[in-house]
Amino acid sequence: MNERATAAAMRLRRSVVERPFSTIKYRIFGHPRLLMRGRAGAHIELSLAVMAYNLERMANVLGNARLTQALQIK
Repeated sequence: MNERATAAAMRLRRSVVERPFSTIKYRIFGHPRLLMRGRAGAHIELSLAVMAYNLERMANVLGNARLTQALQIK
């Protein structure tokens, strides 16, 4: 983490991380700033947004019927 990132590492990061993060910020939140203040509040807000994003992605990949079936408690 303390070493300078290479160009290849930054390209990989942009392709893997930046797209979901920008989608979360603008589509789920609707604006680029967090509503809660402080580290704990930001962590809670981002955790909820990431969970919603992942559920939406799972619904797109699996389909709503399979997702509902997979989430049922047995």
